[in-house]
Amino acid sequence: MKIKLFIAVVGIFFAISFSSCLKDTPYLNLSNTQPLIEFGQSAANSVYGLNGYYGAFLYVPENVTYDTTILAGDTTITTITPINDTAIALVLASPQVLNDTVAVTFTIDTSQIAPYNTALDSNYIALPDSLNGSSLYTLNNDTAHLSLTQTINILPGHRVGSIPVVFNFPAFPASYRYAFPISIINAVDKENPADLIIVSGNSGKFMWLLQQ
Repeated sequence: MKIKLFIAVVGIFFAISFSSCLKDTPYLNLSNTQPLIEFGQSAANSVYGLNGYYGAFLYVPENVTYDTTILAGDTTITTITPINDTAIALVLASPQVLNDTVAVTFTIDTSQIAPYNTALDSNYIALPDSLNGSSLYTLNNDTAHLSLTQTINILPGHRVGSIPVVFNFPAFPASYRYAFPISIINAVDKENPADLIIVSGNSGKFMWLLQQ
């Protein structure tokens, strides 16, 4: 009799437990998750410092190679590095695509360089605006380098924006070790500025390394 009673009690317990499980939400509800702004390249291989992650990526220039035929059929292979017109991707991560314009403000952030050099025992310096009277780069079409802080828009219905960058490699010195660090300051929904957009703690900083 005791055995039958024990089996009955256990059966009732499992029935109640199973019933509770069926009432639980079978998936994680992310519909109310706040949007997040971050750089497209992950900082997974970055160095963690006192001010956050320092995602550093070696920039590989687009070179031009051509052959020059000389007398006796000899060939000279010449490689040059022209002006590189490129961009840095920004990603707006959200449960649903936003139907508003999002203004993303970013800045040249040289505070990333020293911790990176210390952590990796390297000696990069900030990419200067110009050298010998020639501009070395253009950020977000600001050819006059009027401001270190710039803003780009991510259009409604889009998750990806881009920061235009031009490197004037013909004006670079023969040997160099430059760092080009950028940090996201904030992102604002232009139609609903009170709606918070979070800057990623892991991928809110980005740094290109340029060397030769």
